[in-house]
Amino acid sequence: MRSSLSSSLLTSSEDSSRFYRSDKSPSKSCCGDTAGDSLLQPPLSQNGLLFIGYCAEWDTRTHVVYEILETEKSYVDSLQTLVTKYMGALKSTDYNGVVEGGIVDEIFFQIPEILSIHEEFLEGLQQRCSNWDVKYTVGDLFVEAFTKQQVIDTYTAFINNWKCAKDATKIATQAKPAFARFLEVMSREHKGKLALDALLIMPVQRIPRYELLIKELLKHTNMDHPDHHLLVQAQKEVHDLAVKINRVEREAFQIEQMQQRVREIEQHIEGVVDLCMPDRAFIRHDVVTIPGGLGTKKERCLFLFSDILLITSIKRKSTAMRKPSSTPSPSPSQSPFTVLDSNKYKLLTRFSLESMEISKSTDVSLKKAMRDIATLEEDIHILNQIKELVGKLSSPHQALEDVVRDLTNGVSKQMLEKQNSDYSLISLELTVTTQERVDNLTIQFTSPERRAVWSAAFNEAKQKLAVSTGRRLPPELKKAMPIRKTRAGLQFTCAAATLGCNQQGLREVWVCNSDGYVGQVCVLSLLPEPTVMSCNGVCNARILTIAAIPAACTMISDKSRWRAPVTEAAGVSIEVEEVVEESSEELANNGNIQLDSDSSDDDDDSELPDDEKGKDENRKRGNSIPREEGQDDMDHKQPTMWLGTEDGCVHVYHSSDNIRTKKNKIKIQHSAAIQCIIYLDNRVFVSIANGEVHIYRKESDGGWSTSDPQKVTIGSSSAPVTIMLAVAGKLWCGCQNFIHVLNTSSLLIEHSFAVSSDTTRYVLCMVTSGLGVWVTVTPSAVVRLFHATSYEPLLDVNVAPTVAKILSAATDDIIKQHKSACLRVTAMLACKDLLWIGTSAGVILTLPLPHLTSTTLNVDVIPTVTGLPHGHTGHVRFLTCVEAMPGVSMDPAGYNKYSFRSTKPKENTSGRRASTSAASTASNKLLVISGGDGYEDFSSSSGLGEQAGHDDSTNHLLLWHV
Repeated sequence: MRSSLSSSLLTSSEDSSRFYRSDKSPSKSCCGDTAGDSLLQPPLSQNGLLFIGYCAEWDTRTHVVYEILETEKSYVDSLQTLVTKYMGALKSTDYNGVVEGGIVDEIFFQIPEILSIHEEFLEGLQQRCSNWDVKYTVGDLFVEAFTKQQVIDTYTAFINNWKCAKDATKIATQAKPAFARFLEVMSREHKGKLALDALLIMPVQRIPRYELLIKELLKHTNMDHPDHHLLVQAQKEVHDLAVKINRVEREAFQIEQMQQRVREIEQHIEGVVDLCMPDRAFIRHDVVTIPGGLGTKKERCLFLFSDILLITSIKRKSTAMRKPSSTPSPSPSQSPFTVLDSNKYKLLTRFSLESMEISKSTDVSLKKAMRDIATLEEDIHILNQIKELVGKLSSPHQALEDVVRDLTNGVSKQMLEKQNSDYSLISLELTVTTQERVDNLTIQFTSPERRAVWSAAFNEAKQKLAVSTGRRLPPELKKAMPIRKTRAGLQFTCAAATLGCNQQGLREVWVCNSDGYVGQVCVLSLLPEPTVMSCNGVCNARILTIAAIPAACTMISDKSRWRAPVTEAAGVSIEVEEVVEESSEELANNGNIQLDSDSSDDDDDSELPDDEKGKDENRKRGNSIPREEGQDDMDHKQPTMWLGTEDGCVHVYHSSDNIRTKKNKIKIQHSAAIQCIIYLDNRVFVSIANGEVHIYRKESDGGWSTSDPQKVTIGSSSAPVTIMLAVAGKLWCGCQNFIHVLNTSSLLIEHSFAVSSDTTRYVLCMVTSGLGVWVTVTPSAVVRLFHATSYEPLLDVNVAPTVAKILSAATDDIIKQHKSACLRVTAMLACKDLLWIGTSAGVILTLPLPHLTSTTLNVDVIPTVTGLPHGHTGHVRFLTCVEAMPGVSMDPAGYNKYSFRSTKPKENTSGRRASTSAASTASNKLLVISGGDGYEDFSSSSGLGEQAGHDDSTNHLLLWHV
């Protein structure tokens, strides 16, 4: 890309220079010797009149102005060709089906906007030149046109998309013969026989050409001319714009290079999916040793990226000579693939950098070791001084010299041994905090130097990640979807994305409606376009909560692990490994992550129980999920959706079920309304309105045992557990104005603290990200941030001022006063470094999530709360998110599972890798979905017109790309 752009810019410079004569003196008479030079002919207006008033004043400056005008006409003609003859034609009914509309928009992205800018600029030039006088100016036209932020943003967006447009054209040409023929015909019909690529490159060339023309115009403009200072300013502005465009082009090229590098790394690691992301950069890879079970140590490879860390097994290829573990890690500017090609890698686990930090115990051990080494170095220094003093003695001192020498040698040897063998100098302990648990990961490097380099790179990546949090592009509204009511009074209550795919292999979102008498589920399909596939009643009660539960795990005796297939992504069966439940004493002494599996291509997967054993276990299971006759034994190993209702029922469906035609797989009746359902540590926790939490476990064959759940009393009928959240391996339970932290192993409350001093308020929403937990009580417009492990309050954010500002621009005073008087937070979501906040006023807000560490005591910089321009007329009922790509696993606990393991046979590896590479080139964006009453565009004043309130009573889903 860079070479083609550079050559194009060079060509434009040469073409521009051909116009100018080497003779800088004014031209001869327009009727004289210049007849052979067409460029020097007096230009004519559309009426046939001379472009200049006086032939005698036809000078080089006028020629340059004429060249600016003519080249601008040609440029606008080319842009009009792109918009009308290409883009418009391809979107017309005459060429329907030649190429998809989305591809057309990608190829011609920002071209209509660029055309609009230059049509306006051309109109100004033509007006100025219609009655040209040598004293007229053109510099002011350049300054006015090219200092607008719109121009900068438009050209920047075009440059960023230029490579994508070129690739889309190439792919469409190869895949669509009709499109290829269309391009050939259009190229032949063009007066300059220019192909599409030649036309699309013109915006890249145009701004640098302006700079050349202005420079030439300055050469022939006297300093006392009124246009001189304007041209100087114009040259500066156009130059700055050209520099910005060049920088954007260079950055786009570097990003493309990095993405290509990440894609190549993805090809080398078995079991990794969706590694290539727009903002992800590869930093380094290192071969290390990680302790395993029973005191063993195994060689692993760390792949450090700008936002994640991959840990893989490493196995030497039989054809490659074994290289020592100290193979140096290549720098990002060097290709690491000569080293990678000699080994086979298999993904063991992946962590987000936000969830990791270097343990404080590591720093303490390292400091102690460094102090010991410093002490020995000081001893050697003193002994050397003693040796010098002994040498100055006049009396015999051979014996003393021998003693000092032996002592010096002994201390030196001791220091060398300590440097080479001290475990703390070459080891590093990382603390990993996720919703499921807090674990320690011990890594041993080959030398202290390599440990220090990796630690520095890790810390630098975390710092850059924290700084970049607030630099992301704002969310983009993709679609506002009205959901027509099949019954009067239906309102959204909750929603969740499925963890698996439906029968067509697509992701879905289940949206629950209720009117107090009927519970209804609307199924939202995301592809090819977001569409509501069905809305069906499922129960005769209000649905209060919904949760996506991963596939049931099957107990594997080998290495005491659970294995559970999660989903199929791009042809890969992915499994999640989690440690089998242990006693609280065992867990307390076993907080380290141990990656025991060799994960080589020759590993044998443990066999599942045979059919007879499965049937026998199913008979013993009692009231577990029943199988339909003839149903496959793997049926209960699918992800499920659990719906909790106001009448105390939990309805369980398979994620792949067609809810219109299939009944629930199981119905569990409780004594009181279901408040919240959450999955954690291979169990499902269900909070009941009587203050109890019921815990459902898995049985040996992977099914859910529902006949005899464990029961824990945390609240009461007057103060039930209204909300639950998994935080750092604990379960936070909101009871009235308190939060109780439950140890999920001992099922005892470890800690309790008040969120509000007002006992009439209760915890409504809780979300977590990293080491932060955001909590809101109702009714309140304040969001509070607590530390995940110290439970200390860190920050209070009042969203009322931002909401008032948004409302003042789009609603009348009466509505504003009413909404402000009863304002409260109604929904929250932590997603993509942003906290999303829904309010009773219908306004949706975001704020960047601050970076927290285990030692954070307060947040120094208060995040800026930003109101989105689109929202709801009434309450925001829920906020949820789903990956916009089909067939990709969504982790409900923060998109991070401990271990992903490919189970695809070796012969299908190439097919898998081809699929993931293709998927990686697409947009890996998340889709945030808000559900609420009505739809409101707060960015316009249309809400004050006659149409105000037209759709206020219609439920709407707003879909945002992030």
